[in-house]
Amino acid sequence: MQRYLYSDHILEAFNVFHRPMVLEEVVAYVAELEVKSMEEVRLDVDNTLTAAWMHGFIKQKDNWYTLDCGYWDYESTDGTAAAQSKH
Repeated sequence: MQRYLYSDHILEAFNVFHRPMVLEEVVAYVAELEVKSMEEVRLDVDNTLTAAWMHGFIKQKDNWYTLDCGYWDYESTDGTAAAQSKH
């Protein structure tokens, strides 16, 4: 059994959307890619996001997950988020 399932899909979600995401958005994205229901992937996605947060790969604030790799700068205003490329 894999320890952290769907990590490649989770990273892809952040790369596709280029913004912070709530758990439900990440779960929906992974479920669509895996052709499974959200209920089937929710626990594994949550566990993987939690592990990524614990290891410092992801920041979590007010139920928003942000990829924390220095790839983008995130700014939050009034509950919305904007991403700016560092390139």
